[in-house]
Amino acid sequence: MIRCLALAALAALVLASAGCERASRFGLKDEAIITERVPDPVYEELFPYYAELCAVSQWRSHSKGTGGVPGHAVMYLKGACKDETAPWPRLRRCRRAAADPHDVEHGAGISVNRWLRNVNWLAFPGRDLFYAGNVRPGERLTQERADATVRDAVAAGVLHGVELHDYPAAEGEHDPDNFLLHHALATDFALQYGRSVFCARMPLAEGMLVEAMEFLNALNDEYAGGEADYQWSGLHDNCVHTLRNALAAASVWSPTSVRVIKLRQLFNLAIPANEFVNLARLGAEGPIDDYEEIHRDPAQREALLEFDWLPTRHGALVKTLPVHPDNEIFDTTFRLFVLQSPLRRGQTQAAVRLASDRRFVELEANLRHFAGVYERVLRERDEDGFGIASLRGDPYRRARRRYYEYVERQRAEVERMLARISGS
Repeated sequence: MIRCLALAALAALVLASAGCERASRFGLKDEAIITERVPDPVYEELFPYYAELCAVSQWRSHSKGTGGVPGHAVMYLKGACKDETAPWPRLRRCRRAAADPHDVEHGAGISVNRWLRNVNWLAFPGRDLFYAGNVRPGERLTQERADATVRDAVAAGVLHGVELHDYPAAEGEHDPDNFLLHHALATDFALQYGRSVFCARMPLAEGMLVEAMEFLNALNDEYAGGEADYQWSGLHDNCVHTLRNALAAASVWSPTSVRVIKLRQLFNLAIPANEFVNLARLGAEGPIDDYEEIHRDPAQREALLEFDWLPTRHGALVKTLPVHPDNEIFDTTFRLFVLQSPLRRGQTQAAVRLASDRRFVELEANLRHFAGVYERVLRERDEDGFGIASLRGDPYRRARRRYYEYVERQRAEVERMLARISGS
C-alpha cells in the first residue's frame, strides 16, 4: 500500500512538471523575463554581502544530448571567496569589499555535483567564471572557447583535493579537464553556456554570511576528513538541500532534513526552481508588516534578535540571465522548468509575476516600494497606540519594540540609498 502511494505521488509530480518547456506556454510576453535582468551597478556599492540562490534550466546540446528535466540549483555568495590555500574546497572571507562584479575577490559560486566523493560542493572564484564562463558579450561560444574556460577552472584549482566517484567517461580520460568539460561545464560553472538562469538575490548581514560559510566549510570538512563518502541522492541529499541548509544556518529560513523516510520525502521534494521561487517570494512578499507572524517563525525571530535582519526587505531582487546567444555548442531556446506537487501549484506563475514586476527586479523601484511598506508599518503602529497597549500586558513588549526600531532603521537606510541613487 505504501509503495503504491509513493509511486502515485511520484507520478503526479512528474505529470505536474509536464509542459513547462517554452516561455510562450506560460504567457511570457514580457521580454524582461527572457533577456538579462540584473540589479543596477550601484547595488554593489550599497550592499556589501548577499546570497543568490539560482535555479538553472535543463540544458540541451547539439552533440551531448539533454540534461535532467528539473535543472539544477547553485548559489553565489558575495563576500565569500574560494580559499586557494585549503586542502579541499573551502571558503574564506574576501580580502576586500569589491564593488566591481568582475573582481575575482567579489565572491564565489557554490555547486553540488553528483559525482563528488570526498566533498559535498565545489567553489568557483568570481562571477565571470561562474555565470558567463569568461565569455565576453558578443563573443561566439565555440568548443575552443569552452576548452579554454575548462583550463581556467583547472588553473583556479576548483578540483584541488577533490576525489570523484567513478563517473561516465571514455577509457583513459578520467582527468580534471575531462570531468569539468563533460560533467561540470554549464552545470556547476559557465552556467550561461547552456542554461537560462533565475536567481533570488538576498542581502545578508555580515554575521549571516559568516554562518553560511562555516556551515559549508564544515560540510566539506566532514566528508574530506571522515570515513563516509558523499552519496548524492535526488530525493534525500541533492544540490538544493545543501544550499537551502546553508541559508538556514544564516537564519534566512528553516532547514530541510536529508534523513527523511522515502514516503515523506516524496511530498517534500527539494526542487531547484521551486526553491528559487520560495526565496524570491520570501524576499518580496513575506510578513514584514505582521509582527505576530514574524514572532511565530523561529528562523525570522532569531534573525531579528541575533542579526537585526528580516528576509522580506529592500534589496531582495530577482535576476534573470539568458543562455549565451551566439552558441555553437548548446541549444539557446528559453526554458523554465518547475517540478511541483499537485498540492503546491502556482510556482511557475509566481516566478513569472515576480520577474515581471519592476519592484522586484529594479533597485530604485524596489527601494521606493519598501520605503512605502516601512512607512505604513510605522504609521499603523502610531495609529494603534502600541505604546499604551504594551503597558496593558503585551507579552512581547521588548521584542515588539525592537521590531519597530528595526523598521525605523530600515526606513532610514532606504532613504539614504535613494539619496545616493539620486546623487549618482
